[in-house]
Amino acid sequence: MADKITTHQRFMKKAEKDLVRMFKDGEFKTFREKYHHFIKMGTPDISLEEMFYEAMDALGEYDDIVDYALKQLNEGTGDYETHMIEMLKALNAQERYYEVINFSDHIMEEKIPQGFRIEIAAIRHKAKKAIDDRQYRRSAGMADEKGTQEEDIDLDDMSHQEILRMFSTFADEKDIRYKDFVLEHLEDIHARDIVTFMLLYLKEIGYNEAVRHHKFGAPVDVVPVNLPSLEEVTLMKDVEPDVIEVLESRAPQIVGEATLLMTSHAIFNYPKEPDFEAEELVQGYLQYILDLLNVDHPYEADRRIYEWIDEMEHLVTTSET
Repeated sequence: MADKITTHQRFMKKAEKDLVRMFKDGEFKTFREKYHHFIKMGTPDISLEEMFYEAMDALGEYDDIVDYALKQLNEGTGDYETHMIEMLKALNAQERYYEVINFSDHIMEEKIPQGFRIEIAAIRHKAKKAIDDRQYRRSAGMADEKGTQEEDIDLDDMSHQEILRMFSTFADEKDIRYKDFVLEHLEDIHARDIVTFMLLYLKEIGYNEAVRHHKFGAPVDVVPVNLPSLEEVTLMKDVEPDVIEVLESRAPQIVGEATLLMTSHAIFNYPKEPDFEAEELVQGYLQYILDLLNVDHPYEADRRIYEWIDEMEHLVTTSET
């Protein structure tokens, strides 16, 4: 066994030296192939990972960068800051600007080192500027850098999640330049979660004319500026805090998932309010969540409330991603 370990260590050292040579010689395609073989046998140090990212960037292999970085982040291996920065840079290179902003905003909410925060802010700024430049060229009828007229965003070429992130970013940014685009597509989109962020965007920019949406099937006219914010709806303001307070003592391990569940339900139901009192919904959610955990509890809600919660959860979990 000792001989095998020694042989393995020597082999890994040689393989690492070969990778460094390939990188320095600019043999990036060969480096990529050998690197993926190398990481199946051992964990690369940070300098080798940095070479991988540089090589993939030189090859324009941004999908490979994103896949690799996400895998390392999910597994918690290697240097978190390096993986996150390289992933965001690759997403920018792929013009996936809304994803960059979405990721960046979540990271900036965490307690992170100042240097890392500055790098993330710079990458986010680059993405935001690209979005603004694109929107400006479109609204001004200008040609892009290649001399061709830039086409409108084609929603047919975007996944549900990409569209959701885009309109969520619109609502966060409150940039009035997106108004016509949102108004143009509002009646064509029926996905409940996406329509919510379209309405929230129009509310945030103070749009005070009636608009029509179809998120509940039948057409509904609303005046966005008169709508509540997401934080003001019953589920978020009156129900979620009481439910979480109980779960923190009874089932603290499920608090994060329970918060996500109720927030998702609020998003899918917005701007409609449930046909139940807040106290009834608190009982219903506590019963529903603790039943899922198979935990004994004293909570029992009206059957209609339980069925409504179950229906909402079915809508969320079967929604496109």
